[in-house]
Formats: sequence, C-alpha cells, structure tokens
Amino acid sequence: MANRDTSRDGFSNKLESFLLTHLRLLWSFVNGTKWLGNRVNSFIISRAVLKAKPRPHQFSTMYGYTSWNSLTDKSWSGRHVAERHIEGLPSPEAVQQLFKIPLGTQQRMSKKSTFLFASFAQWFTDGFLMTLNDNRRKNYSNHQIDLTPLYGLTPNVTSQLRLKSPEPGKKGRMKSITRNGEEFAPMLFIPDTREKPAEFSDVPGPLNLPDNVNFARTNTFFAFGGDRANTTPVTSAIGTLFLREHNRVAGIIEKANPAWDDEQVFETARNVMIVLLITIVVEDYINHISPYLFKFRADPPAAWRARWNKPNWIAIEFNLLYRWHGFVPWQFAFDGKQVPASGLILDNSLLNAAGLAKTLDQASRQKAGELGLFNTVADLHRVELVSIKQGRENGLASYNDYREAMNFPRVTRFEQISGNPHVVGELRRVYGDVDKIEFFAGLFAEDSRPHSAVPSLMGRMVALDAFSQALTNPLLSENVFNETTFSPEGMKIIESTKSLRDIAARNTAANADMLVSFGQV
Repeated sequence: MANRDTSRDGFSNKLESFLLTHLRLLWSFVNGTKWLGNRVNSFIISRAVLKAKPRPHQFSTMYGYTSWNSLTDKSWSGRHVAERHIEGLPSPEAVQQLFKIPLGTQQRMSKKSTFLFASFAQWFTDGFLMTLNDNRRKNYSNHQIDLTPLYGLTPNVTSQLRLKSPEPGKKGRMKSITRNGEEFAPMLFIPDTREKPAEFSDVPGPLNLPDNVNFARTNTFFAFGGDRANTTPVTSAIGTLFLREHNRVAGIIEKANPAWDDEQVFETARNVMIVLLITIVVEDYINHISPYLFKFRADPPAAWRARWNKPNWIAIEFNLLYRWHGFVPWQFAFDGKQVPASGLILDNSLLNAAGLAKTLDQASRQKAGELGLFNTVADLHRVELVSIKQGRENGLASYNDYREAMNFPRVTRFEQISGNPHVVGELRRVYGDVDKIEFFAGLFAEDSRPHSAVPSLMGRMVALDAFSQALTNPLLSENVFNETTFSPEGMKIIESTKSLRDIAARNTAANADMLVSFGQV
C-alpha cells in the first residue's frame, strides 16, 4: 500500500499527534504521577472536546433551522453541523458496494482489537444510540450513559427486573437464576414460545426479532433492560457480568448498612455500577482506542470547571459513526470450533453452554475485523445500506464539511484520505469529486492511525462525544460525587476498578489464565 498524502493533516494536528505518541519516558512519568497526571488529563480531555463547538448545538434533526423546540426537544437528535443536502450523489447501493469484501479476498483482521472490544462497543453504545425505525431523524434515548442495557429505559422496566426483597441477604438485588453453578439473568420468554411471563411484560424483547427465529434461539434470551442486549452471546456475556457485579455490590452495601431498605440498597448499588461503567469506558475502552502514550483517567474534576460541561444530548453524527460493522469477524474461533458470524446473531447458546468466563476469554482471543471500507461481512451489508440512507435522510453534510468542523483541513485529493490504491480508485469512481464524499463513507475510507483502533476523524469525534457525554454524568458532578451518594464501600469499589477484567475477576471462578482484554496479547 502506498503512503497516504499527509499534506492536509494540519501542522497543529501533526505536532499534537507526534508529542502524544513519542517521548515514552516523559509520558511514563506523567502516567505514574497522580497530581501531574490529573492536570494533564484535564488539559488533554478539554482540548479533545473543544476541537469542535461544545453543546448546546445550534441545530437538531427537527428542522434545518433553529427554533425553541429544536433546542429543547431531545426526541430529535442533536447535530454538530447544519443540515446540507449534497447534490449529485451516487445511489445508496453504489456506496454500499464500498463496504463489501471484494470477491476472492479475505476479510482484513485488526492488528490491535479483539472481538471483546467490538462486542463491548456494541453493548455500550446500544444503551444510548437508539433510533426510531419509522422516523430515523428521531430517537428514543435518554441521552445518558446509565447502564440502560442492564436496567432498562423506564422505571417500569427497572422495577420488573428487580428482586425487591426485604429479606436480609437479598436487598437491592436484580432478579437472577442459577444454572450449572453460575448466576445469569432470568429467561425472557416462556419456553418454546415468544410470549413473556407477566412479571416481564414491560421488559423489551430483542429489537426487530425476525418471525422465523426458532425456539432453540429464543429459549436462550435473557431478561435484560436493553432491546439489543441479547444480540450475540458476547454482548449477553457482558450484560451477565454487570448483572453479577450489581448483585455483588448490593451485597457489600447491604452488609455495611443493615438498616437500609431494599430501595436504598438498590439505588446506591446502581449509582456505583453506572460510575464503574464510565470508568471502564474512559480508562479501558478509550485508552484502547487511543494511540497516545498518555493514559486517560475517569477523573470527575476534569469536567467540573470545563466550559463544555453541558447537559447531554446525543448527536446524529455520533450515532452513525458507531456503525462499526467491519469489526465483526467473519467467524468466531470458539473453543477449537469456527462459528460463522451469522451463527452468533440472536443466539446465546455458546454462553449458556460454556459459561461466562470461557465466553469472555474466547472473545478476548479472537481478533476483530479491521475497520474500513471493503471489510464488512455479508451478514451486515444490509445495515450498511440502512446507515447510508439514514445519513441522507438526516441531511448530513459532506465528509470535508465535517473535517473542517473538527479542526482538520479540507482534503483536496483522494490520496489525502487513504494510501490504498483500491480505496482511492473506488472513491474516485463512485463520487468523482472529493467534496461529494459523504460523512459516513468518508469516515471509513480513512486509513487507521498507527497504534489506534480507528481512523483520525472518527477518533477525534469519538473522543469529543465520549468525554463530553461520560464526564458530564450527574453522578460525577462536584456536589454528587461523594460517599453519601455511593457509600464508603461503594467508593472503595469505584477506586479499585480500572478495567473490565477487574470486574470479571470478581465475578467468575476462572483461573489466572483467563483473558479479558480489548487489546490483542
């Protein structure tokens, strides 16, 4: 592959990247020094978020202009760049071809990420990236990172998933069952039916569940709060892990506060769990995505005085940039067997048979696919087309418009996007003009940065939205982040947790060889 033309990367961007990916001894010192690390953390996070205009955004998907309703009605998605309809675009089907693996070639595999990383990204973002099927300008999200895949979107769903027992040793717990000596969520459906028991009447079933899915699969669905939490056995494994951790945390809090009722134990455990998720997102997940030698911290004071600390509102661009279908491998090497990608969808059989520790371990040993054009497995071609159409329905501006909005120079040549001659040639053939390249296609056309999980523009937008959505969570605010909110025991759990593996080690009987990792080892 030829070297990409970097003449339109921008001097300040090149300098920043160089400093953060070199000088290893300096960054080791900064990472190991708490007071200095926290200050550098605040500075770099604020710099990342302020690459673009902070919220509140001037526009939403409601109108192509600003109104009071468009500034206040969060059922419409926010947007970073004003609506613009690009003239003379190729057909959506022609753009879809840019994502398909060429005949006679194999899927490219990531050099950095595991299938566990890809699955966590899916499970995590499915908790707040929620588009209405009948109007793809609108959403049904609560716009918070709040463990919706576990607890659900509404109080009714949360209530049905809770055990609600006043008995000592059971306060604050989520409902669960024991199978083969392991704790799992209860089954969602009555066996051999697609009917939910009355106790789970408000709990969502899997989104867009096909009519032809057989009972062998539906019998494996768990009663989780999210409508996409049962998508694959690995997303279900992550949900199972957080269910176990909630019940474990509730037990610790109840033991330390025996006079508390079920409600207070549950709500305090839930507070702890949401912050654990945010911690993992920043310190495990974002640090995996980043190519930097500096390691980000989920340090609440980083947002307390920041001018970007504004109420959350998910943007349509954030929704679309997370369509990471290229990460899905064409097959999953599980316990010596090859399972095709289609065999993972809406089927928890692997998790039920192998158990939690084995499933997390095997997902950590399986390479993810590589993110980019010409690398999406056939089972996901349809959803690439849906994403292309959604971008057009929402009037998203061009790839170049978003580069400019995110403080990158506009590209003037296809060779400034990728060094791959095939990518360059097909972009030129399909679009003809670099200024016609759409946001969605352009994001995935870029070459990945060295040592990063994602390309440059995507990485910048992930950092911008992830930091500004995660660190502005109400639980992290200056007057809330304390022992009164989490209990002294809860604070200790938060302080001792840095990675998903920390949670897995506390909730499985696995041995020291168990691998739980977003990165390949």
